[in-house]
Amino acid sequence: TRWFDAGNHLDLLLDMKDADKITELYKVDGLYGFVKKHFHAADDKENALLMEFVLHGLASYSLISKKTIDGKIEFKDLMGSMINLGNINFEEDDFNEDDFK
Repeated sequence: TRWFDAGNHLDLLLDMKDADKITELYKVDGLYGFVKKHFHAADDKENALLMEFVLHGLASYSLISKKTIDGKIEFKDLMGSMINLGNINFEEDDFNEDDFK
């Protein structure tokens, strides 16, 4: 989960080609190593399936966030997704001296 805690996220398009999905899954630091540690005999396609399975499991136990929107599954940091403040832009004129008392 550290990879997600660092602000990284993973988007898997629902109509993504297998090769592209595998490439994206390998970007998640530590995910492949975890799968190989527990399923050392798995081939490349099985590794990809297991890596995605692990992500869904982490989301099920609320260790990362999973959202399905606009034809994609988005995995990211759970707290970051809960505290998403959007694009806040404060100008100097938005505050006066009374705001700082």
